[in-house]
Amino acid sequence: MGIIYALIGALLLYQLQKYLYKRYWNKQLKVNLSISEDHAIEGEDRILTETIINKKLLPIPIIKVKFMTSRYFTFHDMSNATVSDNYYRNDLLSVMMYQKISRNISFRCARRGYYTIEKIHVVCSDLLVVSEYVCGYDVNVHLYVYPRPVDYNRLQIPFQKMLGTVLTKRFINEDPFEFKSIREYQSYDTLKTINWKASAKTGSLMVNVFDYTASQQIKIMMNLEPEALKKQEDLLEESMRIAAALAAKFIEQGVPTAFYTNALDILTKEPIFIPAGSGTNHLRTINESLARIDTNLDVPAFQPILKEECQGAHRNDYIVLISTYHKEDLQQLLSSMLQDKTDFMWIVPYSKNISIKIDTKLQPYTYEWEVYES
Repeated sequence: MGIIYALIGALLLYQLQKYLYKRYWNKQLKVNLSISEDHAIEGEDRILTETIINKKLLPIPIIKVKFMTSRYFTFHDMSNATVSDNYYRNDLLSVMMYQKISRNISFRCARRGYYTIEKIHVVCSDLLVVSEYVCGYDVNVHLYVYPRPVDYNRLQIPFQKMLGTVLTKRFINEDPFEFKSIREYQSYDTLKTINWKASAKTGSLMVNVFDYTASQQIKIMMNLEPEALKKQEDLLEESMRIAAALAAKFIEQGVPTAFYTNALDILTKEPIFIPAGSGTNHLRTINESLARIDTNLDVPAFQPILKEECQGAHRNDYIVLISTYHKEDLQQLLSSMLQDKTDFMWIVPYSKNISIKIDTKLQPYTYEWEVYES
């Protein structure tokens, strides 16, 4: 008789715990993912944090946290994971009553891009590990992986040439609306620059010093039209690395920098146009736009974009063209830009299996950039 009562008691306990888990397992249960920073550079490490909070009396003996992300996230801990077209992770944990668990998973950002995790799934077992219950959680995880800037030592020669041209133009005229400082009068100063109020205070002639006009700007224009029918991803990625390095260097020198490309944004599916600006936030905007470029999308023709920008360009603007595409139609357009006295430099990324033939009159304005095999 005791055995029967024991069996009945066990059955009642089983049904009770089944009912409790079915009804309350995900009540007051919070599961979230976060990344240590929202941006990185190719090759840098970041930390993905799983957080599980169980704010109830009901313990969860087994909980599985499942999510999918890019295969270009190289996780150092590959246990509980599979990689195919994407990276799939399935972590197994146990959460007691009123317990918070945080788990840090380190990974390397292997490739430029814009990555998101929008959903995680949680699978829970009851106390006797007989029944399973599934629930999905929306998360808002995104990571910009910026292009890794190219080695500045290789970029130094064309950069110094471009910067020299820009600065030569920049220092032609002072801007009377850009007050900079006050200094003592020199024999070459004009009377109209004398600051009479400051002169009266100091007892010697003082003159106003003005900054130079800020109308000059750099326009980095990147063409991702492939030279051949088959896209060469290494050349396209190197073009973006060159653009990132140049933008950083020009902005560091205080030169207003714009960025234009016929490549399409993965979010808007539109070409990217960023007006001239300077400062840390502007550089971040350019880097984020480079991260969001989707090279799998077909790009529109580049020549109309370049022609339109040249027609609307200020006479002091300097155009930096980055294009592995070097067919005759583009070279003809660049030749016409020379006739119109438009200042530019053309950087041509190429690999050793590509032969480049540049028109003689364009060669002084061209810098060939060999992309080495990684």
